[in-house]
Amino acid sequence: MASQATFKIWNYAGCRFMKNESGHYKKYRHLDTEKLVLVGVLTTRKYLKTRADAIYKTWGQDLTGRLVFFIGTGDDFNTSLPVVVLKNVSDDAYPPQRKCFEMLRYMSDHHGHDFHWFMRLDDDVYLNTDLLRTFLTSINSSQHEYMGQPGTGKPRERGHLGINKAYCLGGPGVVLSGSLLRQVAPHLLHCLKDAATSHEDTELGRCIDKVTGMSCTRQKHFKGLFHAHFTEETGAWAVRMKPDDTVKVLSFHPMKNPIYQFRLHKMFLTKRIQEERLYKVLLEREKSSITTSGFVKECNPCYVDNGEVWTCIKASYVYSMESANLKDSTLHRGRNLGVVAIEPALKPFLKNGIQLLSNIWYQRISALNGLEHVLVTRDVQNHYQLFRTRRQLNSILFRELPPRRY
Repeated sequence: MASQATFKIWNYAGCRFMKNESGHYKKYRHLDTEKLVLVGVLTTRKYLKTRADAIYKTWGQDLTGRLVFFIGTGDDFNTSLPVVVLKNVSDDAYPPQRKCFEMLRYMSDHHGHDFHWFMRLDDDVYLNTDLLRTFLTSINSSQHEYMGQPGTGKPRERGHLGINKAYCLGGPGVVLSGSLLRQVAPHLLHCLKDAATSHEDTELGRCIDKVTGMSCTRQKHFKGLFHAHFTEETGAWAVRMKPDDTVKVLSFHPMKNPIYQFRLHKMFLTKRIQEERLYKVLLEREKSSITTSGFVKECNPCYVDNGEVWTCIKASYVYSMESANLKDSTLHRGRNLGVVAIEPALKPFLKNGIQLLSNIWYQRISALNGLEHVLVTRDVQNHYQLFRTRRQLNSILFRELPPRRY
């Protein structure tokens, strides 16, 4: 919360150019973290050199987090992949109900506090890692979240699954927040003993419902994120989609033939290269615009102290790689709220009948000075004035929180 605004006025005398902190403009990207998500892939020794290897060499290289393949007990094997052997679980048991539950218990016991998110996958799924990162970093992982493609069972099975709520289908992937996994993991073996079906995704949904009362997320905004396309004729998902059709799909299932992993990965890499080339062209245009226009001369606060970097708010001088129309962007609308609130307060400082031209606004915020705005304006006679507003922030309060318990 801020206090009353205070105003200062300077006469326009000259300008100095202030760069941002990095010295140039760069495209915004989400901050990567190595502990974003732990992806556990259920597989067998039979598919380590085919499906698992294809996953590891394609989207596994771009995952923001960690990828681990889980198999059951069996013969010795030789691989360089990150593999965990689950004890007391047969490697070729199908459906892999116990293997799935033991994998989730392992992830919770060994890495429950190491990652924000946990994902359960089959070995015939392709992940759009860029979209996965954007999706997960936009959600609060401290809350209970159970996400995937909701299902209620085949028509002949409905009413006989022991659950009346939607559960997340295991095929295209199931995402659990760390807080939810830590709460459910201790109950998994008990839920397994009380299983009503042989389906591992159904039983996981029953267990989560029993422990937390939650069902698989059914928000319309998630529709199509987890993509499953199965045909009885082929038994697999074939790559027939164009790059523009895949940008909103997070997972693709099933891919029984590993070659599809490479084909789809090539499609995403091609699209990424095209985007980078377009970004380069936009930067060149931006550089030309800044050099040839009056941007450097006009769009900067004049004779203002050398504190934190100022942000220019004037729409015609603000460039956005994320918004085609900056005036409609959320960021610009939020900035304009501050501008609109300040403008009426300037009227007492203006002479009657004077029409202001070429208004350029600046904004910055700091713990020391609070929220500040600067307006550089000129009238019809080319007389410049600079107005500065400051809203001091309230004192910072500290309180000690008890240790977090799970």
